[in-house]
Amino acid sequence: MTLWKPAAAAALTFSIAMAGAAPAFASGSSLKWTHPDLVTSGVPVPVASLDNCPPPPTAGDSILVQVNLVFTGGGSGQVLPANPDGSWSGSVTFNFPGVTSKHVTINAECTDFTGFSATPYAQYKSTKVSISD
Repeated sequence: MTLWKPAAAAALTFSIAMAGAAPAFASGSSLKWTHPDLVTSGVPVPVASLDNCPPPPTAGDSILVQVNLVFTGGGSGQVLPANPDGSWSGSVTFNFPGVTSKHVTINAECTDFTGFSATPYAQYKSTKVSISD
């Protein structure tokens, strides 16, 4: 099990535990989004939803989006706020000096944020990316 410690959006820090593969979600497991084909360590890259996150399971909760870069032996996550309609966009920066993995993916997930913790509930399509240090 790898423990993700994502950077915070709006001064928020939280952790999401991930087990090897992406979690299976009851719905929204192939939401569409824009993402880079190449990620360079320390360089911001633009990301955005094409499909909005569905409403959170708990009415009144906020939506945060965690964008993850996953490689052999670890990964990194960044958090972005979603708009009330579930749309989102922004730039994320991943730092991974010395990583040479050839098997790298980028994914995003909608999380139901209670004000204290966040629980993933919908997944955007994961895709392979190239990395540069």
